[in-house]
Amino acid sequence: MWYLIPLAIAYILINFLIWRNAVRLMGEIAERMGRSRSLVVVIIFTAVFAFLAFSIIIWTFFSIPSVVHSLKAVSNVWIGIFVYCLVFIVSGEIITFILWLLKKVRKDKPGYSRFIFIRGIIVAALIVGFSVYGMINWQNIRVTEYDISVDKHTELGSDLKIVLIADTHIGYTVGQEHIQNMVDLINEQDADLVAFAGDIVDNDYAAIENPDAIAKTFRSIKSKYGVFGCYGNHDVYEKLVGGFSLYSLPENTVQKEVDMFVENSGIELLEDEVVAVEDLYVIGRIDRTKPNGSKEGDDLEKARESIGELTADLDKSKVIIDIDHQPSDLEEKADAGVDIDLCGHTHDGQIFPGNLTINLGWENACGLLDIKKMHSIVTSGAGVWGPAMRVGANPEITVVNVHFTK
Repeated sequence: MWYLIPLAIAYILINFLIWRNAVRLMGEIAERMGRSRSLVVVIIFTAVFAFLAFSIIIWTFFSIPSVVHSLKAVSNVWIGIFVYCLVFIVSGEIITFILWLLKKVRKDKPGYSRFIFIRGIIVAALIVGFSVYGMINWQNIRVTEYDISVDKHTELGSDLKIVLIADTHIGYTVGQEHIQNMVDLINEQDADLVAFAGDIVDNDYAAIENPDAIAKTFRSIKSKYGVFGCYGNHDVYEKLVGGFSLYSLPENTVQKEVDMFVENSGIELLEDEVVAVEDLYVIGRIDRTKPNGSKEGDDLEKARESIGELTADLDKSKVIIDIDHQPSDLEEKADAGVDIDLCGHTHDGQIFPGNLTINLGWENACGLLDIKKMHSIVTSGAGVWGPAMRVGANPEITVVNVHFTK
């Protein structure tokens, strides 16, 4: 946990930078109104700002579930605001520095105060605009469709409609209303098969409000051949600060309450297991980075099998569908005979500018990509992780229309 010390120092320094810029803007505004900056206003602002800045750890001092839930919800919103404060304040400072190098902006030149005022207003407007849009947008689930062809024959017919969901992150931010909206969209698709590609919950069962109602909503999903799923890295219990693990230990595993919740939800959980759906195969994977699933009893270090081991005894002339939380080992999956690989995890970056950089870490960060004869489909997910916002990466359910051509 030593890495938390430099992170904490950096976090405090960045918050001081944000606070200083905000107070400076207050002074500029007051001056243009012909007044002096109010000390009372600054004190009130500082108190509110300090509460928001430290909301990411304040919740750890409380044990009452309702209080913890409220504080975590506030901190999740603050994280997004913090990101945009950092992005736009730093951008403003960089632009100012460039103009200073070009000798366009100097403290001793006329118009400097006006420039700082306009810069502050623009930065504040961008922070508010992006934050408000993100807080609204994450709740607006879309439907994304892909059409793919598989050169195989199946007794199910010439077409198969799959609905892929991932990253619901049910917990402090995502609750019953959001899940109900998602399930309503799923049921409008008339799916043959529904796949949950991990991160069903957000690390802690205690964060879920009214889990029985949410499980009942999941049970109302309409699917001709069933609802299948796998666990993701956030289904394993861990304490988080700002969406990041305080610690990650080998014994961190899926809570038994989460197992019961998933079972009660009507999701057939597959942990490195293969099931036959009529004459096609569905494989569900153990997560790549958090392999401690729930079906091994006291064995908390179950190794994730290779996809080659899982498909070794399968009839490769039949359709093979793989459900895996993280879109990794794509070529290995293609070589193992997988026809359709369904994943989530990336959130497509979730918030700007993450949506512009997420492709640097993944061969297929979001969308449809063909790897040899395999179709890799990665959904941006239906929920949120950390910041309770989505900007540039919409929440979605993904419809995959499969056409069998042989």
